[in-house]
Amino acid sequence: MASSTRSDYNEPTGLAKDNEAQIKRAIKETPAAEMGETEAERLERVALLDDLAKKIEDSFMQRAMARKVKEGEWRRSWDLYDNPLANLGGENFQNMESFKADGAANKRRPDINIVRTKCDIAIAQCISMQFGGGEKNWNIFPPANNFDPAVSASCVLMDKEIETQLSASKYGTHASKAMEDRVIFGTGIMKGPVNTGKLTVKYTQGEGAAWYPQTVREVTPTVERVNPWMFYPDHTVNDFAECSDTVELHPMTALELSAFREHDGFDKVAILQILSNEGTRPKAYNDIAFGAIFSAAQANPYLYVNRYQVLEYQGPITYDVITKLGIDPKFASPTAEYYGEVWVCCGKVIRLELEDLTTQYKTPYHVAPWKNDRSSIFGYGHPLLMSDQQRVVTEVWKIILDNASIASGPQVAMYQEYIQPADGSWEMAPRKVWKLLDPSVNIDNAIQWFTPEVVISDLIPIMDMARAFAEEESGTPLFNAGLGSPQNSDTATGSLMMNHNSNVVLDNYSAQWDGYVTEPLIHRYYGWNMMFNVKAEIKGDYIIDVRSSSEYKNKQMYIRDLEKLSVEAASNPAVAMAINQRALLKARFSLMHLPSNEILRTDEEIAAAEAEQAKQPDMKMLELQIKQQEVEVQKARTLIDQAKLKFEATQQQQRELWEHEEKMSANYARLQEAEAMVLRSQNEKETQYLKIASGNDQFLAKLMNNKELAMINQGTQTFLAGMQSQQKAEENLLVEKEMDIKLSEGSGI
Repeated sequence: MASSTRSDYNEPTGLAKDNEAQIKRAIKETPAAEMGETEAERLERVALLDDLAKKIEDSFMQRAMARKVKEGEWRRSWDLYDNPLANLGGENFQNMESFKADGAANKRRPDINIVRTKCDIAIAQCISMQFGGGEKNWNIFPPANNFDPAVSASCVLMDKEIETQLSASKYGTHASKAMEDRVIFGTGIMKGPVNTGKLTVKYTQGEGAAWYPQTVREVTPTVERVNPWMFYPDHTVNDFAECSDTVELHPMTALELSAFREHDGFDKVAILQILSNEGTRPKAYNDIAFGAIFSAAQANPYLYVNRYQVLEYQGPITYDVITKLGIDPKFASPTAEYYGEVWVCCGKVIRLELEDLTTQYKTPYHVAPWKNDRSSIFGYGHPLLMSDQQRVVTEVWKIILDNASIASGPQVAMYQEYIQPADGSWEMAPRKVWKLLDPSVNIDNAIQWFTPEVVISDLIPIMDMARAFAEEESGTPLFNAGLGSPQNSDTATGSLMMNHNSNVVLDNYSAQWDGYVTEPLIHRYYGWNMMFNVKAEIKGDYIIDVRSSSEYKNKQMYIRDLEKLSVEAASNPAVAMAINQRALLKARFSLMHLPSNEILRTDEEIAAAEAEQAKQPDMKMLELQIKQQEVEVQKARTLIDQAKLKFEATQQQQRELWEHEEKMSANYARLQEAEAMVLRSQNEKETQYLKIASGNDQFLAKLMNNKELAMINQGTQTFLAGMQSQQKAEENLLVEKEMDIKLSEGSGI
């Protein structure tokens, strides 16, 4: 076993002297602090504590030796999961491809890992099923048939209080790590709630603006993940429910152990004695405590070097020891034993108190195995389920690579007495020179080339079969992670069923987590709050309902189907007639796990509501009356619109008549004006004739001839008649056009 004595891990200079001075002062003050304890009584108490510490350390050593087989399984699981990342056979990434002096490559053969992906799928599936809808898959309800509003209100407050405490403890983070342990090593362990409390630094304001750090203990219920390598339960049982006591190992540096002196639950004097004793100060590995972990993680030679071995014992303590140590139990135990918490380091008890939840008679640990081992509390990890198939895949893969390598080029057979390399090396190389030793020998007889057969196509089905067997044995098909689809479905329902069926095995493992961890953990948190919480308004007799993850998933599918049925009943009267709507509603509410019982009315409340509704006016009749009134209003609006249209038509006809009369008056005025112009022209012509006649008597006589005058008068009358006829024709044409327009528009004549 490798060890280390690096000075980096030694105690700081001067710490031992400071501790020695503090021990002397503490021991000097001890008698007064013990309220009258005599020296003999003090020595008896110290001897009793030392004997208790020795029993706990002996039990730890025995259990550490007894579980070597299980730790071997853990190392194998670790190798299967991390290979080839953490299993390089002593090599590292810098020299694994280096070359030796003689030119031969010191190559690590490539590996293929089918275990890691399936483990990651299982881890992701468990975390998703547990926390996919949030970190809360439980509820607290009032007792059955209790409808008191005050009880419901306090129940809600208790529910919120526990949820807040779990969130403050980072339950989701710790649970996710424990689920990873459960898949890889076969066991996930959670611890809580515990009263130990954590030391935190808070700042208080001094004089002026200065703030000073102060170490305080937070007294709140905490939950945390426990490393399986550090957990040593009773090894005489194979079911943790029957486990009587546990030992948890806490590797601590001197600084971490020294910090507990500020914790009021630890023995300051005992811690100072341990720190100041050169003989108890760790110099190297403790082979029993940390040897298994070191052998599984050889890449770090300083893992847990120079750590104090602090043991936390949770289990029964006899009544005789309890009373001799000055502890007065507040209740009577039927077995004359009381569960307690004892911390031991280097043969000294540094902490002792009774169990956090009295009368529980259980340790605060919750153990969830992956695949049950009938000989141990610890289970089998997921990698072990595929170890044989991983071996087959690894060996077949190496054979494939070897065959591809030797078949990638020709092989050679030669007679060394006929041929010899010029450089003395028998390794093949480009542009190599060979010496033919016997000139009488043909070169073809001295060396022959041949190519080995390629059998990769025959090996791949074997590797595929091993991978398929790994999926069957582990119950983790690649289809779950979307990495492979071994079969397809032509319908959406078929795809949904295939997806659901592919998760059945992992859903079962996820549901087991709730039975192993979630349910007892929530019950303990409820008990802790009932005993130690100062908020009286949250306390009461409640029912804790923890829903398994698979049950929650199935109920979501049921709720979806019931909602579809409700929608179909609302749109299809035939379906609505065949379904009991009230029973359907109750079924939907019962599957929703609502946090209050007051949402769904009781039968009496429904009857009272129906009676109250009967007193109210019939809403259907009111709606019918309103519709009839709307019809009457619409009729009145139609009559008004018709009268408006008739009035507008009359007005339009009157305007057209006025326009016609105006046009006729304008035409008549133009006719009169034309007649006046003709008469004026005739008078002007006759006047001109008279002027001419006065100057020419002969022409005047001729002009006065009756025949010629008659012709002139006839021409004038003909011109005037033509003008009147043309005017009449234009008037008739205008009237015809107006009649055509009125007929086409329907406005009347």
